Amino acid sequence: MQKRGITVLAVAVLFALYVQNEAVSSSRYIAMGNLQTVIHGETLFSTDIDEDRPTTGFLWCQVREGTIHYRPTWARFVRIRDQKQFVADIGNDNKAYLHFGKSKAEASGKYRCEVKVPDNSIITGNMFAYSHPIVKNNDSWSLKKDDTEPSTVVGPTVYTALDTTARIPCPIIGYPEPNILWYKDNIPLEIEGRVTFDKVNGVLSIGEITEQDAGNYRCEATNQFPVQIDGPEQEFIVKLKQELKVGDNYGWMLPLAIILIILILLFIIIFTCQRCAKYKADQYNVAERERALHNDQVPLKNSV
Repeated sequence: MQKRGITVLAVAVLFALYVQNEAVSSSRYIAMGNLQTVIHGETLFSTDIDEDRPTTGFLWCQVREGTIHYRPTWARFVRIRDQKQFVADIGNDNKAYLHFGKSKAEASGKYRCEVKVPDNSIITGNMFAYSHPIVKNNDSWSLKKDDTEPSTVVGPTVYTALDTTARIPCPIIGYPEPNILWYKDNIPLEIEGRVTFDKVNGVLSIGEITEQDAGNYRCEATNQFPVQIDGPEQEFIVKLKQELKVGDNYGWMLPLAIILIILILLFIIIFTCQRCAKYKADQYNVAERERALHNDQVPLKNSV
């Protein structure tokens, strides 16, 4: 029974990866491989990276003619999303490998393996590097894990003025491409009218902001994929919470006024310190002159 299951799995992999040679009409060559791997490098957001995190596996493929496994003379992997090419590592087992190591979620996606066969034609097969949703971050954006809700990230507060357009970021990546839903104060948010969502840049835009638009916003991203080739699909989710605060058109003046007040206070402190230092120096110089004058012009009694 176990042998039969392995055979069925092998046939499934071969069927999934098999592609007819486009350069030559012959179909005697087939490509086979491990079909998928899962990116393990990150948890909730992209700066949450531990050097001790699990290492992602690899993708491999090879060309076979009947029972003969050919050693590739040339092989590469191409990421379909951006057409980025990776030179394959050729192992002693005649397989072409793409090693991911401690990769980020950005390495996930659909890949195409291209292997040159003895007649110099190229056989190709498709495979996948899966990743659960990740909030793509940078060093200037402060994110933290929510202490009370699992799979939840808390982002910085978004400030905007009345009658302007608010932009709330939700830069979530993963493969398969995550499905994203929005909530305001835990109520589903309808994306229509003055509320739009740019999936490419991951930004929710709310035009003609009013005070009623203030509140707590949350985007939820989900995707599904099998962790093992012959296993069931599992669902993965990440949530990003951010508060939107709305002020009037002069709201920007408050931080500017605070900065000006701080600068004025610093100027007063520096000026006062300099005046005090100058006053002490002058007092010291007067006392020295008086002592010098007394020693030079007033003779002491009983002196020779």
